[in-house]
Amino acid sequence: MDIRKLAEEGRTEELKQQLLDLDSQFNFKCRKCGKCCKHQNTILFTPRDIFQIARKLQTTTGEVIKRYAEAYIGSTSKIPLVHMVPRGQNEVCPFLGDGLCSIHDCKPTACALFPLGRVAVNKTALEGGEDGNQEIEFEVKYMLNDIDCGSRKRVNTVREWLARFGIPEQDEFFLLWSRLTIQLHAAISELEKQHVSEETMNLFWIAVFGSLYLSYDTSREFFPQFQRIAEKLFTLCQELM
Repeated sequence: MDIRKLAEEGRTEELKQQLLDLDSQFNFKCRKCGKCCKHQNTILFTPRDIFQIARKLQTTTGEVIKRYAEAYIGSTSKIPLVHMVPRGQNEVCPFLGDGLCSIHDCKPTACALFPLGRVAVNKTALEGGEDGNQEIEFEVKYMLNDIDCGSRKRVNTVREWLARFGIPEQDEFFLLWSRLTIQLHAAISELEKQHVSEETMNLFWIAVFGSLYLSYDTSREFFPQFQRIAEKLFTLCQELM
C-alpha cells in the first residue's frame, strides 16, 4: 500500500478507505518469532529514535548512526534521512539478540507501531477542500501494513495498540517533524530551481543533517532541544523561499 502515491495522485476516496482512526480495529497478535526483524532494509530512524537509542546505550547520536545506520538524501523528500542497516545474509536487525529486541523499551517508532504505520495527512485535502494560503492542518492517521507473521486471533484498536507500546496519541514530535520535513523539502526544491552549485547543495545538506540528527545532549530531554532546532530550520527555510 503506497499512501504517499495515493495522496500525490489526489485519489482521496481510496486514501480515506485505507486510513485508520484511533478506534479502528485490526486483528494481530505478535508471536515473538522475530520475522519482522529480518529482511528489513527500509526502517527509517527519526531524530527521536536515534536520541533514545543513544541515551540507552550511553553514547552519542553520531555514534549510533555510525554503528547501526547510514544516511542518504531521500529521492522524494530531498532531505537527509537515516535508515537502519541490517546485518548478514538474512538482513537481521543489529539490535536483535537471542530472538528478542535488545532495545525493546526504546525501539524505533516504526518498529513499535508494527504492524501499523502512520502518516500526518493534510486535513483539508483529505476532506476534499483547498488549502489556499492557510497554514496546513495535519491529522494523524494510521494504516495496516501487509504482514506475513503473527496471528489474527487478537482484536485490537489503534488506541489500545499505541497505549501498549507507550506511543502518544497526540505526538507533538511527529506533527512537528512532519511540518519540518515538508518545509525543508520546499526549501531544497527552491534551491534546485535556482540551479545552485552542487557544492552549495552539499553544504546545505550537511548543515541540515547535523542539525536534525547530531545536535543533542542526551543528558537533557529531547523535545525541547528538537523544538529549538526546528525553529532555526523553519527560519532558514523562510529565508530561502
